Amino acid sequence: VGVSGRVTLAAELQDKVAPGDTVFVFARAANGPRIPLAIVKKSASELPLEFSLDSSMAMMPDMSLANYKDVVIGARISKTGNAMAQSGDLEGLSPVVQVGATGLNITIDRAVP
Repeated sequence: VGVSGRVTLAAELQDKVAPGDTVFVFARAANGPRIPLAIVKKSASELPLEFSLDSSMAMMPDMSLANYKDVVIGARISKTGNAMAQSGDLEGLSPVVQVGATGLNITIDRAVP
């Protein structure tokens, strides 16, 4: 049970990212709690990157991809390494997709207000 795809950084944001910045790729329920159902941490130097999120990456056992049908996949670049979104972080979100989706393309294309 999972989702997979590719994360890229919009060309106009390239100069705002340092190789050591942290990239978080996460899945959260489309309708439900905002806590990530699965999350992976990477380095901005790895962009563009392929990702795969599955139930083994749940932060809490009862909050996993296996318990939801529809999710939103997000990718966020953090200067501080903090998983919580902060003003100035850069992010991109997918539309609502079904768990099991593959070949997703997430573009980090905007700043968090």
